[in-house]
This record gives sequence, structure tokens and C-alpha cells, in this order.
Amino acid sequence: MQDTVEALRNIPHVNDVHVLSEEHEHPEIEFKSIQEMMLNRKRLSLIGKNGCAIFFSNKSSILMIESDANVNLGAIDLILDSIK
Repeated sequence: MQDTVEALRNIPHVNDVHVLSEEHEHPEIEFKSIQEMMLNRKRLSLIGKNGCAIFFSNKSSILMIESDANVNLGAIDLILDSIK
């Protein structure tokens, strides 16, 4: 998983990548609320004019990718699709 996080961080315009779980909480985001939102989804992309947030559910954790608006979403999808 660490290799995936590092690959995502190396994509131009990706600002940050967080691995959210019950053990590793984010100070501004509640893991339980994101987990409930992701119940029937593997991936959720929120795209705005100032940036993007992509959530990817993987086993008992959720990857949160924060980026600028002009990020290459195809590159992110390619890396996320490689996770088994």
C-alpha cells in the first residue's frame, strides 16, 4: 500500500494522500462518516473548480487523494485500478 501512496503523491497536481482508518484518523475528517458514505462504492470522486477529492475504499481503509483542479484523473485511476 505504501508504494501506491507514494506513486499517487508523485502525480503532478496531487497535493496530499491520506490513508484513513479507525487507527489513523484525520484531524478534520471522521472515518466513520466517510465509511458510511462509501458502503456501496469502491471509489468516489468529488470534483470542483478549485480542486478534487477522490476516496478509494480498500479493505478496512480508505485512501483520500486531494488535488488541484487540473490533475490528471486518468493517471490516478490507473494507479487505483492496480490495487488488488
